Amino acid sequence: MTAFTVSSMQNLPAGLRSVIGKHFADSRWRETCAYYNGLNERDRLSICFHAQMKKRQTVYRLEEMPAAERERIVCAIDELRRAFSKGRNRGVNTSTFLSWLNVSERKTLFMHAGLTEKEFNQPYWRIEDESCKWRKPILRALNELVSLFEAAPDILTAIKPEEYLN
Repeated sequence: MTAFTVSSMQNLPAGLRSVIGKHFADSRWRETCAYYNGLNERDRLSICFHAQMKKRQTVYRLEEMPAAERERIVCAIDELRRAFSKGRNRGVNTSTFLSWLNVSERKTLFMHAGLTEKEFNQPYWRIEDESCKWRKPILRALNELVSLFEAAPDILTAIKPEEYLN
């Protein structure tokens, strides 16, 4: 699982950049756009939130965004898919999994669950208590995010195919 950005592309030798641009860039770009553009508004909102972008950005298609915003989106998807990968939460209780998330990943999970800062500031080990009011929304959001990022393309790119040749 990889995310290509302008800086990662610029670090490639010119010949390799040319080969990628000629043979792989178009399909990777189409897959990345199809994935992001196919997301519902709530899922886009979670990604934009994680990328620290404005809510209004959720209405734009990936190809309509400026390069810097595309990079933020692609990097957010890549970070979230690593955080919410299916294998990562297998065999551990939910509070342990939550402890493995960094603050921004945990905030994104709570936001995706429709919870507030008040719930976020509670000790996350409380989720193991059946009477915890935010237990079900977190478990539902966790399952949604795992499924959402499982469907992401293996190689994401924020770079339009024509940008490889420049």
